[in-house]
Amino acid sequence: MKRLKPAVAVLGSTALIVAACSSETGDETSSDGIQVTTSIYPLEYVAEEVGGDHVSVTSLTTPGSDDHSLELSPRQVNNLSNVDLVVTLSGYQAAMDDALGAAEVSRVIDAADHIKLIEDIDHSGHDHSGDVAEEQEASQDAHDAASEEAEAHEDHDHTDEEDHEGHDHSGPDPHFWLDPTQLALLAEPVAEQLAEIDPDNADEYRANAEQLIADMEALDGDFHEGLAQCESDTFVVSHEAFGYLANAYDLDQQGIAGLEIDTEPSPRRVAEVTALIEEAGVSLIFATSEAEMSVTGALAEEAGVDVDILDAGATQLDENVDYEALMRTNLDKLQNALDCR
Repeated sequence: MKRLKPAVAVLGSTALIVAACSSETGDETSSDGIQVTTSIYPLEYVAEEVGGDHVSVTSLTTPGSDDHSLELSPRQVNNLSNVDLVVTLSGYQAAMDDALGAAEVSRVIDAADHIKLIEDIDHSGHDHSGDVAEEQEASQDAHDAASEEAEAHEDHDHTDEEDHEGHDHSGPDPHFWLDPTQLALLAEPVAEQLAEIDPDNADEYRANAEQLIADMEALDGDFHEGLAQCESDTFVVSHEAFGYLANAYDLDQQGIAGLEIDTEPSPRRVAEVTALIEEAGVSLIFATSEAEMSVTGALAEEAGVDVDILDAGATQLDENVDYEALMRTNLDKLQNALDCR
């Protein structure tokens, strides 16, 4: 699978951060239990829920960091060869993809092999009046085409409006975990790999996987019920991380920017969103993190609406707030923004 467009750090000598001490995240491995390394928090959550007390899980994306711009030290790359299992999402973080190509890793679960990526999301016209594009299996050819298209236009001048209209921002959306039924698809693959590593506890891993699937189904049911009767179906967010959530619960996501969080929205797009806020009666818009509050807050102030954070969940900001808790907080905030009964 070809990597996605978002800015990422390549595994070259100029991009590596040399570890200053052995306490750097992911630099040390413990001898206690099965060692699992994950690339982003949702994958860490699945591994911890399925593995229980028998696993020690480390996420290479530290809390509060930019998951798109992951950088790895040489020691972190080498340590991938020492862990029992790596769980990743290919095409999302270039540094992780390159590291797995360089290290001799015994077992890898690629989430992209088990979930369905939303493909061909076209942001060129920002017309979201219809449903999010139909989910389909991600293929190597599709990712190659999307990446080549993105690279071909990387230096394109977005200030020219006619050129901007013809510019293609299509590509696969990686944020599958924002649909809990998609995240649940990883429970059984993780359980089976752990069962092979540790046959004595295989039944426990499989039971934990069944429980996680049931929990995600219950969470999905609560989202369906909680968003079934709302005055509006349109929510505005700083960048379009919530395509899976919108697709699953029949909502209309309107992004100030597209999938790439480092992309500055054009003045035209800002004007479009401002007009939409007034037309749709939107009273609250969302940033996906504190880092995006500046742009989102400025637009909210200009439009005369409130601003809050809708957690995209790629990193765990608070160790006491797990995936299910942050998703339920997201549900509460969406119900408030959409005036749901």
